[in-house]
Amino acid sequence: MLNCAPDDDEDSVVDLDDMDECLHKDANVADILTAEAPSHSSKPAPPQSEGDIATPSLSTGALAIGNTSCRRPSLTTFQLHRPSCPRMFICSVVGFVYIFLGLLLLGLGSRLQHNIGNLCSRILAWAIVFQYPFYFTSGSNVRNLIMYGMQPEGLGETFVYGTWTYQRFFELTKSSVKAYQLLFFKLLTFLVSSALHCIYLGEKYQFPGYVLIYPAVLISHMALTSTVVSNLFQPIDAEFARKAGPPSMGVAMVGFFVLTAGFGLAKRHLGLWAGAILPLVLSAYENIGCRIAGQFFLKQFVEKGLHKKFGMTLEILPSLTITYLHCMSQGARLCILVARAAWDPDDHWWMFTLGFGLVFNVSSRTLWICRCTQLLCGVYWRMDNFQRLLAQAKFQGGYPPFVALFGVGAVRAALGHPWVPNSTVAIVIVGLVVVTILEDILVLALGYFNALPVFRMDEPDAEALRATAPAKFGADWDQVVPEHSIAARLSETMDLQFLAWDLRYNLHVDFPELPLWAHVPAVMFSQFNTVMCLIIFGGGINFVLGFCNEPGYRGVGRGILCWPPMEEVHPCGGEAF
Repeated sequence: MLNCAPDDDEDSVVDLDDMDECLHKDANVADILTAEAPSHSSKPAPPQSEGDIATPSLSTGALAIGNTSCRRPSLTTFQLHRPSCPRMFICSVVGFVYIFLGLLLLGLGSRLQHNIGNLCSRILAWAIVFQYPFYFTSGSNVRNLIMYGMQPEGLGETFVYGTWTYQRFFELTKSSVKAYQLLFFKLLTFLVSSALHCIYLGEKYQFPGYVLIYPAVLISHMALTSTVVSNLFQPIDAEFARKAGPPSMGVAMVGFFVLTAGFGLAKRHLGLWAGAILPLVLSAYENIGCRIAGQFFLKQFVEKGLHKKFGMTLEILPSLTITYLHCMSQGARLCILVARAAWDPDDHWWMFTLGFGLVFNVSSRTLWICRCTQLLCGVYWRMDNFQRLLAQAKFQGGYPPFVALFGVGAVRAALGHPWVPNSTVAIVIVGLVVVTILEDILVLALGYFNALPVFRMDEPDAEALRATAPAKFGADWDQVVPEHSIAARLSETMDLQFLAWDLRYNLHVDFPELPLWAHVPAVMFSQFNTVMCLIIFGGGINFVLGFCNEPGYRGVGRGILCWPPMEEVHPCGGEAF
């Protein structure tokens, strides 16, 4: 019989093996297949004996992580949060509004031949599509979460003005000077972004295109936030505030553009085989980003005890990042396929890509690929909670990029152009929607009929913890944990290690829903980057908005590398570089 919680007696102990068995009993790997959580925790099955085969069974709950009786009551419990379909839909619609209004203004302004009117429309469109929703609302909400553990209150702070208001900042800092400095900082970021549109590059090129503007805006904003914000506005932990940006959002964003740019080169040299590589690369992108985000949160926040400063609010951060990762991955797939179909409508390689991607993604999400790896290579595989959360996010995160693409089509129609450049693009979009829905249905169906692999758990978690403890704490195991017991006499350091271990590998408690505000950056960042990717790799702004029908990169006026006012005679950019 397991004794999961310490008695009041000072000498009472819990054996490490018993604690580990308690933490991991009823860890059903197949629970990753369910999209929605129940209102109560799933009842755990009887513990398995050593050497038993873990047979997955489908629960009506979503990835429930375990038995609360197995928790040490003296320790704080962290929770990951799963995205919600209704909240994803709401945020996608809000993102659609921003994209539609911004691109419509940009399209109307593109017809102006006067430089001043043209530049003003570009600056206002950029503010609507990017500057306002990111730096003034959702982006500032993420930054304030990282700096102060502050979460938005109500729909106004979620969608309209964010938590970086004068009043909230004054309440936080008790300083009117710092509150005014915050307003000045917001104005400064807008002026820097606007100035980049107005840099004159000469008579031929005139003004920068999005390849120059977008990286410059990101770099300047990161430089300002890492120096001015981290020092002037005194976050709770300056080191954490400086380090949190890259693993939280930077890795996903940089990987997104490296992936989409690299695929163009791969398609050129590999041809049809590039379609087979794409699902593998997207899966690697998601899993690597998920691991980086999880490791950073465990090391920098949990194991260093920063929850004592922040409270529990920062547990939202890794869940937001993982949701964002899958939205970005799906946006990259959509952008690559649609841009290629617009470029070369006679190339039907996309059919092979969709077919192979469907088989691979279903096999991966139902863990058959992991099972085959275990049988063929003898590689032990263990699911952790960050991967479980990623598996759940795949049911909700595949659809926001389609809403962004619908916004682009609506703008084209409003400007009097066809919804899509050619019929192949329409077929590819419909195929992507069908494959995405079919993938979710197949995953759920395989889970419902219990057509899932089984795993033999050959490596006890307790043994892994014993092996790593001396290296982590710089001491012999017996000195850190006398007589291999970790319940009554754990040091503060071991408590934090237990928290990290519990958060990562205790696979039994339901994931609560991610707050509405945390869906906003995940959805809107991915939607904007999908549109930006279409503009950069899909033939330029004039082609995307329907002013011309000739795909290409090298026209001077396409708005990619440079961006003079659109010519009526040569709307696709005129002469090449």
